[in-house]
Amino acid sequence: MAANAPPQEAATTSAVALRPEVTTPGTTTAGALGAPLYLAWQLTNECNFACLHCIEESGPGKAFKDELDDEQVFDLMRGAIELDVPYISLSGGEPMLHPRFFDLVEFGAARGAQLKIETNGAYLTEEACRRLADAEVKSVQVSLDGATRETFNRMRVRGDFDQVMQGIKNLRAAAVPLEINYSPTKFNAHEIGQAVDLAHELGAISFYSGRTMYTGNAVKTWHKMAPSDEQYHDFFNCLHVKRLSYLGRMRVHFHEMGLLHEMRERLANPAALLIVLPNGLVKLINALPFVCGDLRRESLESVWANFQRAWQDPRVAQFVQDLEVNPGKTAELHEWIFV
Repeated sequence: MAANAPPQEAATTSAVALRPEVTTPGTTTAGALGAPLYLAWQLTNECNFACLHCIEESGPGKAFKDELDDEQVFDLMRGAIELDVPYISLSGGEPMLHPRFFDLVEFGAARGAQLKIETNGAYLTEEACRRLADAEVKSVQVSLDGATRETFNRMRVRGDFDQVMQGIKNLRAAAVPLEINYSPTKFNAHEIGQAVDLAHELGAISFYSGRTMYTGNAVKTWHKMAPSDEQYHDFFNCLHVKRLSYLGRMRVHFHEMGLLHEMRERLANPAALLIVLPNGLVKLINALPFVCGDLRRESLESVWANFQRAWQDPRVAQFVQDLEVNPGKTAELHEWIFV
């Protein structure tokens, strides 16, 4: 996944501040809801890319040793549907590398699940897109961190711009709703206007972006990729203009505030969102290290109940407070702390 700093409307393996997709159903607060409104499920940590900004540090050979087995993934999908979770996102790593990916998609779709797929776009063959269309997935979000081959391939190591572009065109030909996610760096921020225009050309219904987070792979590559304040200023100015120019034609969503602001908001109003890791652990939010349950041992319903309590744990508030003094604490998100 990538590394940015807006709330996410659910995210791929990039590092855009929380994940862009969380802002759609996810911004509704948890309150007294009997189930989450959104399940952001990382099917596997395995990925064919090794992106500079990946939150999850996924890549070739990076699958967790204890990822959920076949029975467990279908049980989880069934449990989410029975609990009436209205929106389920499948991400990774690269979700299409999961050996039961299409079986799971078709299983969920046949039972009424609204599914979103977050992918790097490398496996969007004509046949794959046809199957996604037949399953009537709600949308497919593709990470396109560059408007040109040069910047895209520099950011998404082992990725190929032309291959991903062809995959996106296959989606459009199959009439599958497309969303684009874009993570800014110092070498691609200047392409943001071109990238938004390209997304619209490709038929995207939504475009998401935000600040890239200092976490995951970005901790090791920050010196190569962190945009300057001046670059961010121009970047967001351009997005403001593009949002207005595409009004009614394509949603241009971005979050200008940093991670600390987002964490404060979540403390006050937790989003009705569960982040499910490939091994069944459930995090409060992808940018924090706190785990509120284990779906290998607990029901989704009980984990959801604990999620709402866990946000009140003083350790969570303290961690957010510590971020004010030491923003680098985001590098600790994989040091799982059970609350």
